[in-house]
Amino acid sequence: MVDLTKVEQRREEAIKRAALSGDWAKVDNLLNQPYENSCRKDRSYGLRSLDSGSGDTDPLLDTIADYNDPLTLLIKQERTVFINDTIKSLLSNRDREILFGVVFENKSFSQLAKEVGLSDKTVKRHYERIIEILRKELID
Repeated sequence: MVDLTKVEQRREEAIKRAALSGDWAKVDNLLNQPYENSCRKDRSYGLRSLDSGSGDTDPLLDTIADYNDPLTLLIKQERTVFINDTIKSLLSNRDREILFGVVFENKSFSQLAKEVGLSDKTVKRHYERIIEILRKELID
């Protein structure tokens, strides 16, 4: 048997009383109460479902762009090529290893430090410098 909290026990008792009296609307309301409470908490924390409304009548899910059209795919592909070329032209092999280790492999600075033969603080400084170089180059 599952241990219920006092609130859950009172809700179960209220459901039984409403069912015995034939008040099915109240039974439905009491059964939906935990779900409604979780939705209210989500709203208070600012969480949204992709299918919830965004203030207007259309669901938010319908406003997400379709990235499968040929033009968007071409633009995305060209952007990727440009970024890769920029990384290859501006960064040394060690800098690329640090960048890819942090960004794509989620490695820590200390783990990368062992791999490249530097201290973890030096790897962190390299990473910050790399990000600044790329930010300046790619924004222009």
